[in-house]
Amino acid sequence: MKKLLTRLLLSLVIGGGLLYLAIRSIEFEGTVAALKQASWWVLGPYYLLMTAQHLLRSWRWSHLLAPIAGPVPFSRILPISTVGFFAILALPLRMGEFVRPYLIADPPRLRMSQALGTLAVERVFDGLILALTAFVSIELARRRGIAPTWLLGTGYVALALFLIALIVLVMALWQRDRAVTLCRKLVGLFSKRLADRAASIAAGVVDGFRVLPNVGRLAMFVLTTCGYWALNAAAFWALSWGFGMGLTFGGSMAFTSLIGIGIMVPAGPGFIGNFELFADGALGMYADPSANKHRGAAFILASHAANAAWYIIAGAIAMFSAHVTFRKVWTISTSSSTDENQSAPANATGDRSPVVPQEGDVR
Repeated sequence: MKKLLTRLLLSLVIGGGLLYLAIRSIEFEGTVAALKQASWWVLGPYYLLMTAQHLLRSWRWSHLLAPIAGPVPFSRILPISTVGFFAILALPLRMGEFVRPYLIADPPRLRMSQALGTLAVERVFDGLILALTAFVSIELARRRGIAPTWLLGTGYVALALFLIALIVLVMALWQRDRAVTLCRKLVGLFSKRLADRAASIAAGVVDGFRVLPNVGRLAMFVLTTCGYWALNAAAFWALSWGFGMGLTFGGSMAFTSLIGIGIMVPAGPGFIGNFELFADGALGMYADPSANKHRGAAFILASHAANAAWYIIAGAIAMFSAHVTFRKVWTISTSSSTDENQSAPANATGDRSPVVPQEGDVR
């Protein structure tokens, strides 16, 4: 619990700094007036599109899990995905990333380290699509002389990082044994006791990359990834109509991609600060500057609030699923370990038995 509080404090400092950079020039009276004048009926299509994108994103995970664990019922994947994405939103420094693999783990058929490997593939492909979209958008804006300097650097760095990550994934899959051996040797320099455990986790993570050589599954995964982000952009585009922003779908895609990159930065709960900063930078490239001052700020605040509300409501509903237990979510959320043999809180006798999904939890 102490480590969780420390991380929360650190995240609030980071998020607070980013939020200050985003709102320091906002005129609050004009922003409040723009919120009152907005056409809130657009929340209907926004939430329909958000639901569609979440269903598609949850379904695409099945294409990564199948080569490792065989077919996983969508009725199990959906609630676990929903709670997992809510945890990413709610917990500081993106600690919620470990909730999904922890809940989906079904030893020995599917270990947590293998599930973590599938998430690594997700993040790399998501990052590549977002970075490519952001890079093109920023370059086009730069030629028009309206791209902020800090966005230029963001575009180049994000694209470089995710290209490197893709190369690492492919190399680790191609030379699996060497990658595991290298991990064991590197960790062994500091702790021989932890070397074998680290190698075992590394092997499991690499196993999570098994979709990469399968052309059919990889193609389906890439298509669903593109569709998922297109639906995300469509949701923001629909919402923008309620604020008279006049965004094109291309502008909305740029808006979505920059926010997506921004919230990958570990910061405070709810993505407060990084969401606003990157959304403001995106609107600065596509929205009318006179509209951006009031309506744009109102649109950003409404986008963030509506997005958070969707995940909070969906996450609360998913917690009633038989495939999710509050104890497991709390255990991994407050722990500093990602070991697949994560220990549960001690029982009345002081025993700390490994938390292994029971038959009723995983079927």
